[in-house]
Amino acid sequence: MPRRGFSLVEMLIALAITSTLLTAVFVALDVSFRAYQKTTEEASTHTICRLTMHRMLTLIRTGRDFGPFPNTISANAVVESDFIEFYASNGQLMRLEYVPNEQALYLVKINGGEEDASLLLQGVTQRDSENNYIPPFTLEYRKGTQLYRATIDLTVVPDDNLSLQIEGNEPFVIRLVASAVPRGQAY
Repeated sequence: MPRRGFSLVEMLIALAITSTLLTAVFVALDVSFRAYQKTTEEASTHTICRLTMHRMLTLIRTGRDFGPFPNTISANAVVESDFIEFYASNGQLMRLEYVPNEQALYLVKINGGEEDASLLLQGVTQRDSENNYIPPFTLEYRKGTQLYRATIDLTVVPDDNLSLQIEGNEPFVIRLVASAVPRGQAY
């Protein structure tokens, strides 16, 4: 009489193979979900950084009466600083300021003696790969106190709440560098 079905040993082998395949599929699915989340967080941070940089450059292009001034009034001077102060196109006195303790960049609106600070960007580290400090603002002056060009140099670490062992221990760092010339100086 022919035998129908599997023997007990064959069933156990089939069950072991099936469970191994299902485990591999679920691990791969979990890793892909985590990688997707990390990628979207990095893309979000990139977008926020680029938008913030664009807005700061617009403020510089349309601003006037910039500070801090150089220590010496020479033909050409360069000032590296944690802040840049200026009058916006609407006459409002403003300051873009990096606060190292908070690793944050703020826009401060100054009305008389009162200051109203708004958070622009978090996770600003301002350190290079050798842990050297990078000043966020470099101001190039011509003819004494006339701002020729402002350069913004930001190093941002994304605020990711999820990381994988296979990614290693090095955090993903975004470095943005851009320069702007105030329109009053360009024309």
